[in-house]
Amino acid sequence: MGQAVRTGASILSAKGIVKSFGGIHALSGIDLELKRGEVHALLGENGAGKSTVIKVLAGIHRPDEGTVAIGDRTLPAGFGPADVAAAGLRFVHQDLGLVDSLPVYENMAFQTGFICRAGIIDRKACIAAASGALARLGAGIDPRRTVGELAHADKTIVALARAMQGEANVIVLDEVTASLPSPDVARIHDAVRAAKAHGTAFLYVTHRLEEVFSLCDRTTVLADGRNVASCEVSAIGMGDIVRWITGGDPQPRAPAVALAIDGSNRLTGRGLVGGEIAEPIDMDLRAGEVVGVTGIRGSGYDRLCRWLAGIEPCQGGEIRVDGKRLNGDPRQARSAGVDIVLGDRTLAAFSDLSVRENLFPAALTGGRRGESARAAETLGRFSVHPPRSSERVMATLSGGNQQKVIFARALEHLPKVIVLIDPTAGVDIGARRELHDLVRAAARAGTAILYGSSDFEEITDIADSVVIVRSGAPAGRLAANELDWNTLMRIAQDTSGDPAALRELSP
Repeated sequence: MGQAVRTGASILSAKGIVKSFGGIHALSGIDLELKRGEVHALLGENGAGKSTVIKVLAGIHRPDEGTVAIGDRTLPAGFGPADVAAAGLRFVHQDLGLVDSLPVYENMAFQTGFICRAGIIDRKACIAAASGALARLGAGIDPRRTVGELAHADKTIVALARAMQGEANVIVLDEVTASLPSPDVARIHDAVRAAKAHGTAFLYVTHRLEEVFSLCDRTTVLADGRNVASCEVSAIGMGDIVRWITGGDPQPRAPAVALAIDGSNRLTGRGLVGGEIAEPIDMDLRAGEVVGVTGIRGSGYDRLCRWLAGIEPCQGGEIRVDGKRLNGDPRQARSAGVDIVLGDRTLAAFSDLSVRENLFPAALTGGRRGESARAAETLGRFSVHPPRSSERVMATLSGGNQQKVIFARALEHLPKVIVLIDPTAGVDIGARRELHDLVRAAARAGTAILYGSSDFEEITDIADSVVIVRSGAPAGRLAANELDWNTLMRIAQDTSGDPAALRELSP
């Protein structure tokens, strides 16, 4: 649980914020208060009003009503980005806003300016200043390195260190961990705690609820542009947050269906090795079973998933579906009954084409009219919103609804095997629940599910069992009743786990 910081001093106060667009209320009297030195989670589904709140705080949107104060300074009516920056309010967004081709110290100097001597940039002084700022966050990043060479977690820490330069009273972290695996998220948390110790307050926007309990002190939950709850994290549980965000109680985990318990192997992998996978791995996946595959970035868990999906050949070993060997050719894998769902929509979706064209990338018999009718039926079955959106451009849908379309494309013909790789990256808790329901429904219908994800919270929610890959080698297999976030983190990162808690990879 997060530990409350009881300084009592308000550092940011937004009261009665109202904002409308074309007569539609995006915010209806939102209140938000942050205390000095706290991490405050701002939660809600997509469309709840979080982005509008952030744009109001940034001076991008002018509120129709309400006031914003930072410390003892009330911002003037019609305040803009310059007023916000002068008051010490900083923003780190998911895209980070870094220039990959420049070194770390130059990116950081953009916040406060370059240190100059006799009118010339003092490179050594700039490097020393950047090094000191990074050290305060516990990061051993060389400020002379080019940003493009860094891992994404290190880039995020650089953006955080840059935001802290100068008089930073409040830093808004907007979904900065959405695309990071769990161990990298833990590194970001360590950096935030280090900054918090210096008195900086954080408004922390995330869809990953485990973060709320491991990092945050208080939370405010929004729904439909209104306050739903604001409280100490230590006083609530995960179920409270899920209920506030979605308007319903958490659904109990569905037990493995009988087919998953008694069925024969649908997919088998034997002696799989290559790339990051240095030690051979065996895999068995039964009809109706949801098997998770997880590990930290670079462990090889995602490469293993690509092999098992048949979209990349492994260097050693063999993979069979109902006895038919896959050869790493996607078309051959699809003809064998294997489909794939990716969370990276830049690879999985044709963003500038229509939803119908994304559903049916290969032309169907019956022509345009037949495709449209089938698209409408499929979108209704998979609860894609808004209704009747088959001719809308894919990019105009929310992230969660785009992902439903990608799921529908894979699931609507009920393949023998579906391999999912980080399939809910960046979607909110409500959309994630709906996507998980689709996965479970496919499993109940007899499809074998391989669910690859580096989000340990998600893996514990969805999988019947989990294979853990560590440093290119199998680290064990855990059953659903043995799964929790801390156990997966411990086993995935080091060798200190209790061997008795692990299971052999073959079921």
